[in-house]
Amino acid sequence: MISSKLNQSLPATSFTKKTNEEVYKSLNFENRQDFEDAYRGLIAPMDFKIYKNDSGKVLWDTEMVEFLNDPAPDTVNPSLWRNSQLQSISGLFKVVDGVYQVRGLSISTTVLIEGKTGLIVCDTLKSIEAAKAAMELYYHHRPKKPVTAIIISQSHVDHFGGIQAVLEYAENPDIPIVVPQHYTKEAISENVILGSIMKRRGQYQFGHVLPAGPKGTVSAGIGPIQTNGITTFKLPNVEIENEIQTMNIDGLTFQFLLTPDTEAPAEMHFYIEDYKILYSSENVNKTMHQIYTVRGAKTRDALKWVNAIDRTIDLVANKEMDALVMAHAWPVWGKGNAIEHLKMQHDLYKYMHDQTVRLANHGYTMDEIAETIQLPDTLNHYWGNRGYYGTLKHNVKGIYNFYLGYYSGHPSDLDPLPQVETGKKYVQYMGGVVNVIKQAKADYENGEYRWVAQVLKNVVMDDPGNMEAKNLLANTFEQLGYQAESANWRNIYLSGAVELRNGVNKEFPLYDSSRVFSEIPVDDFLKLLVVKLNGPKADGKKMVINVSLLDTKEIFSLYLDNSVLSHKINKLDVNPDISLKVDKSTFYGMGNGRLTPEKAIAIKKLEISGNLEVWNGFLSLLDQFNPLVNIVTP
Repeated sequence: MISSKLNQSLPATSFTKKTNEEVYKSLNFENRQDFEDAYRGLIAPMDFKIYKNDSGKVLWDTEMVEFLNDPAPDTVNPSLWRNSQLQSISGLFKVVDGVYQVRGLSISTTVLIEGKTGLIVCDTLKSIEAAKAAMELYYHHRPKKPVTAIIISQSHVDHFGGIQAVLEYAENPDIPIVVPQHYTKEAISENVILGSIMKRRGQYQFGHVLPAGPKGTVSAGIGPIQTNGITTFKLPNVEIENEIQTMNIDGLTFQFLLTPDTEAPAEMHFYIEDYKILYSSENVNKTMHQIYTVRGAKTRDALKWVNAIDRTIDLVANKEMDALVMAHAWPVWGKGNAIEHLKMQHDLYKYMHDQTVRLANHGYTMDEIAETIQLPDTLNHYWGNRGYYGTLKHNVKGIYNFYLGYYSGHPSDLDPLPQVETGKKYVQYMGGVVNVIKQAKADYENGEYRWVAQVLKNVVMDDPGNMEAKNLLANTFEQLGYQAESANWRNIYLSGAVELRNGVNKEFPLYDSSRVFSEIPVDDFLKLLVVKLNGPKADGKKMVINVSLLDTKEIFSLYLDNSVLSHKINKLDVNPDISLKVDKSTFYGMGNGRLTPEKAIAIKKLEISGNLEVWNGFLSLLDQFNPLVNIVTP
C-alpha cells in the first residue's frame, strides 16, 4: 500500500497551469473511441474493494483511484490524466468468445484463452497475489477448467512474476510453459546482476513512494498505479526457436513470431487461428514506449523493434483478424483498425530512429537532437502514440546512445568531473550558495523550472544539508512533474521532491524477488557473486573452492586470483583450499548474506572439508548491495 504520509503540498503555479491548459488546444479530447474500447466486453469489475495478501497486508484498494473520476486538475497534464483514466478501467473483459483479458491488477494484463480441455494463460502478471486475484475473478464468471498451458510472451518480470500462482490451478504440474528463445537467460540476467539498483530506480519511475492522487502518482503510464507483491519464476519447458513456428496447444493452433531484441531481449507475438486473435506482447501499445527505459536496462534496438512490427503486419496480412490484443492496454477490434494501429506504432518508432540518425550525421549532439526533433502531426496527434511511458526526448537520447554512446564528441565532455565535485566548482564560480539560491528563486518565479533544476542540483551536491536549496529544488521538481505527460517523468520528478523534503523512506519495501532467486540456475547465481566481489578487498588473495550441491547433484569450482572471481561448472578442482557439500538454497543464502556458515552448519545444511575461516574470508569479500541508495543527494 502506498503511504499517505508523503504528500506534495504546493499547488500548480501560473506557468504550470498555462502549460497544461495548452494541451487541450493541441489534442482532440472529444475523441472517445479509446474509452469505448476500454469498456467494451466488460463482464465484471474487480470483485473486491480491498485486496490483502495472506499476511493481511493491503495490496490493492480499488477506491484509491476514484479521484480519476474527476476532471483533470491543474497539477496533472490533461493528456496523462486521460490516459490514467483509461488505465484505471479494470476487471474481466471478453475480447471474443473464448478469449478474455484481466486488466487493472498489475502494470500488465493477463489473457485467458479457453482451449479444448482447459485454460491457456498468457502472461501471468507481476506477482502471485495479482495472478491469484485474476484467476479467481475469471473463474467466478467462466467454467472452472484447469490450466493446461502457460505462455510467457517475453522476459520482463511483469509478464512472468505470478507464474507459481497460476500453476496452482493446473491438474498436471508438468503442463507446457511456452516461452521465446533465450527467455530464461534474459529474464534472469536483468533481475540478478543489476536487480538491486534497478529496483531502486524503479521506485522513482513507478512512483512507489508517492501517494495516489492529483498531487502524487496517477498511473504508471503503461498501466495503472503500481502495486507490490511477491514475484516468482519457473523454468520453462517449451522454447520457441524458429522465427515463425506453428504449435498446437490444448487443441488450438498458435502461430508464433519471434521478435528478439525489441522491447524485451526475448519476446514473441502470436496469432490464434481458431479465435482470429493477434497478440503483440509489449511491442505494440497504446502509448509511446521506451527505447531507453529510465529505470535502467539495455537500450533497445529501434530498428529491430520496427522490423518486428513490420513482420507482424505481414503475418496477418492474409488472415482474418477480429482483434489485436496487447500486454498493457485494451484491445483494438476489427482488422482494419488493428492494422492501422500497428502501422502508426511502426511509423512512430521508425521516424524517431531515422530522424535521430539523420541529425546525428549532421553533427548535432544527443541533447541538441532531443531539443530539436518533433514528430509530424499525423503521428503526434494520434492518442496511441502519446508519450505516457516513453518520451520523444529520452527515446531520442537512447537511440543516439545506442549508436554513438554517451560521449558528445566535444573534448570537454571526455573526462568531466563527477557530480559532487562539479557541484562544488559550479557554486564557487557562481559566487557561492547564497548567490546561486537568490538567482534560482528569481528564475523559479519566472517559470524557468528546467534551468532551476539544473542549477540547484549543483548546490545540493555541494551542500546536501542546505534545506533552502533542497526545498526550492523540490518545489521545482514538483512543477516539472505536474507538467509532465509521461507518467514515468511525473513519478520521477515527484519522487525526487519527496526525498529532498523527507529523506529516503527506509521503511518502504522493494518488491520481493526472493522466490525468483530460488529458481535461477547455478551458473546465473555465480554471475551475481562475480559482480559482488569487492576487487580492492580481494587484492592479493587467492582461493580455490569446490562446491557440491547435494539436492541438485551439481558441482562447480570457484577460483579467486588477481582480484577476479571465476568459476567452472561440472568440474571439481583436484587441489582445493576447501570443499563444501551443501544444498542449493543454503548456498544461495550464504552468497546473498542471509545465512551465516555457522548457522548452516548448526542446522546440518553445510559440510566443510578444510578451514571454515577460509569460507568466511571469501564471503567477507562479497559486497551486500544497499537497496535504498541516495539519488537526489550525494
